[in-house]
Amino acid sequence: MAGAGRSVPTCLLLGAAGGGKSLLARRLRHLSAEEGAALGEPPATLPTVGTNLTDLRLPRRVTVRELGGCMGPIWPSYYGECSALLFVVDATNPTQVSSSCVQLLSVLSAAPLAAVPVLVLFNKTDLPCYMSLTEMKSLFRMQDIVSCATQPITMLETSARDGTGLADVLQWLRATLGDPR
Repeated sequence: MAGAGRSVPTCLLLGAAGGGKSLLARRLRHLSAEEGAALGEPPATLPTVGTNLTDLRLPRRVTVRELGGCMGPIWPSYYGECSALLFVVDATNPTQVSSSCVQLLSVLSAAPLAAVPVLVLFNKTDLPCYMSLTEMKSLFRMQDIVSCATQPITMLETSARDGTGLADVLQWLRATLGDPR
């Protein structure tokens, strides 16, 4: 697995602009710091231009590197340090589905990520216009993607705003990145 020799594993957080990556990273940090803590109102976020680093305690420290959606052309320069990958899709934006699918396929085909576990997050399930996991899997042709991919792929529905699915994301990170002992 790429990045396995690092003392602090790095998880890349990728996806199209506006998918909710920044809020997701903030909410995961909050939940990992205080298990069972109430999330409260979501903090204001701005579109990420460049990169944001967030440390999580799982209890092992993990660094989440969020790369802005508009930074897609430079994402590959960060693949070498990646131990796990979170790919966020806005499940309320049907016009973004095809571009998100192309981005995901590009990420999955990158040689440095060939063995890196991937968690695809269909985000914004709190909004009334979200597409269900079944609809998103169909639109993305996830069955075909999973069968052709070299890396393990897991899918979850989440809402970074209301916290739905975030405990499952932390559990996936714990199971995937484990404790080095």
